[in-house]
Amino acid sequence: MGFLVGVKEAGEILGWDRRKVSTYHFRGVLPKPVISLSSGPIWFRKQIEYYKTSKESGLTTYYTDGEIVYECKHNYPMRETIYSPEEINECAGNYILYQEKDIKQLINIILEKNPIAQFLSFESISFLHDLGIIETDIFHDYIQNSSFENIGPIREGRSEESC
Repeated sequence: MGFLVGVKEAGEILGWDRRKVSTYHFRGVLPKPVISLSSGPIWFRKQIEYYKTSKESGLTTYYTDGEIVYECKHNYPMRETIYSPEEINECAGNYILYQEKDIKQLINIILEKNPIAQFLSFESISFLHDLGIIETDIFHDYIQNSSFENIGPIREGRSEESC
């Protein structure tokens, strides 16, 4: 299987027909494609697989910028919450919290073409991009400057060989 997918392959991964994939793409629900061709959008396979996994997990994602806490949803603008960073940190629940200082450091690593960038998880960078925390031009810099030899399908579960 290739590491790039179109509407048909995305539908196979998600268990949807092509029309549903196209509709969700046009509504901005699916990850932002790497490129859109006259034949349709093209994604990295891992973007679609990670979208499916994250959608099924039900995690809430927050981003703190100073004293403001934003709720981030897949392909939606960040929405300011009423929470303080301290309240989020004290809250027990199923969520991910990203802080401005960490994201700025990550962006600098990508923009400076630091060799360490090749070891950053594609899933994490793609996830941050789809949440709007990392801008599209930064994501494209990451893609262009990183080796993607190991981009392949996500394996579900553990095989006996990996134990």
